[in-house]
Amino acid sequence: MRISRWFSNLFHRRAVSSPEPSSTTPRPTQPPARSGSTTIPVDTFEPTAPMRVSIGKTTGYSPLEKQKLDRAMVKLGEVLNSREFKDAVLSHTYAGKPGFASDSRTPAEIYSVIRAGKENFTSAADGEVDLNVALENFSWFQRNVVGYTTPSSDTVTTNRRFYAGFDESEIAAHLGHEWLHKVGFEHDFKATARRPYSVPYALGELIEALASKPSLTPL
Repeated sequence: MRISRWFSNLFHRRAVSSPEPSSTTPRPTQPPARSGSTTIPVDTFEPTAPMRVSIGKTTGYSPLEKQKLDRAMVKLGEVLNSREFKDAVLSHTYAGKPGFASDSRTPAEIYSVIRAGKENFTSAADGEVDLNVALENFSWFQRNVVGYTTPSSDTVTTNRRFYAGFDESEIAAHLGHEWLHKVGFEHDFKATARRPYSVPYALGELIEALASKPSLTPL
């Protein structure tokens, strides 16, 4: 099942939050630095360091479903830290020009935003994909909805009906698409001709394709 088909069923289009990769120990909150009485957010990411993919709170997952999630998050980390992903982002074009639909930034600027890993609900960049995730049995009238989140939420909720049939590369792509909204990337809500070339859709497709490969070249 390709992303271009099932992302169009999303109930809402935004992304997610929170701490630690395929390990189960949540990453502690970054303490703020202080200068006098003023709290100053501290960016902790290093541009040349590998990105981390962190799962904080998981709700509704059975042990087997959680194992599948962990494998998918490993794949997402491998993709984000690959030469293939970097090259594809930096060389992406839309309408004959470098860049993506629905975003005026250059491919280099977009890649830098991804590497920084600063979600819209955090005060500093940490070079980390932070995710809280929930798995639910959706109601009948939401049976064709893959998952949803809202701008104010730090959690992505996924429909178990779809999750059961997804492989790890599709799960990585689904959560990667949602996370890209949380670092500031948008797309048309309706299925317009340009929507597949937006950052969340185009890179969601890319994540699935690269996560399906037997090996990738680390940065």
